[in-house]
Amino acid sequence: MSTRPRLIRILKFPFQLPRIALLDRRQFNLLRWTRSRAFADLHAPVVGWLDSHLAMIERGAPWLDRVGIDVWDRCSGAIYSRFDFSLSRRFRATAGCARNVIVVYGFDGRLTQRLDQIGEALSAAGWERTGPLAHKAWVDAGGYAVLEWQPSAALSRPPGMDDVPPWGLASLSPHMRLSWSSHGQATSLRPDPNRTRSNTRNHLAVEGSNTAYWELPGVALERHDHALAVHIDLAYYQNTAPLGRPYRLPRHMLPTRAGR
Repeated sequence: MSTRPRLIRILKFPFQLPRIALLDRRQFNLLRWTRSRAFADLHAPVVGWLDSHLAMIERGAPWLDRVGIDVWDRCSGAIYSRFDFSLSRRFRATAGCARNVIVVYGFDGRLTQRLDQIGEALSAAGWERTGPLAHKAWVDAGGYAVLEWQPSAALSRPPGMDDVPPWGLASLSPHMRLSWSSHGQATSLRPDPNRTRSNTRNHLAVEGSNTAYWELPGVALERHDHALAVHIDLAYYQNTAPLGRPYRLPRHMLPTRAGR
């Protein structure tokens, strides 16, 4: 009986073990992290704070009829091998969480007047338009606007967030996009496949409505003269040192390659 197959197995084994040891790492246990009290204390104020932005807009423009809402809240984290030279990474390990809310409203009336009133409600909440069209009248902005937020007298940053990595309150900087349309006009909302991405060891959906939000402007236009879509994005957690104290995250027992 030939001993060649057995000899090949013996020779292969020593070369397989270093490959696993060098390239595979114990990845972060995102499910365990998001079920912890520390995450709950971080997440709950962020959810309430973003809701307060929408509440202020609705108080300033009470004629807005909320048709529907979609929420996409997710966390991601990965530990990359220091020996994987194909990856150009600034950090060997990173972890972060972000929340995106899409709310669609319907409203009636003269578009110019209504958009100006929406702009006043946004400004009171600390939102101001940016970009090349910021100097134009709302009605001449092409049905689209980008806004940035700064603390205002009516709405400041959420309390108790001083220890949020990496720099505390100053890192909480939400962004907003608005789009509007009237009868006979196309809407800009489109399905985003990322919102239905499967969970892996490196990606976890904390909350997902999975609604057909791109159909909501059409629903709004069935009831009203105009439709408005409000997107709010907030990266509420960004940990650039998740392997050490004081912001160490839990990890899985078994190693896997980042991205699996």
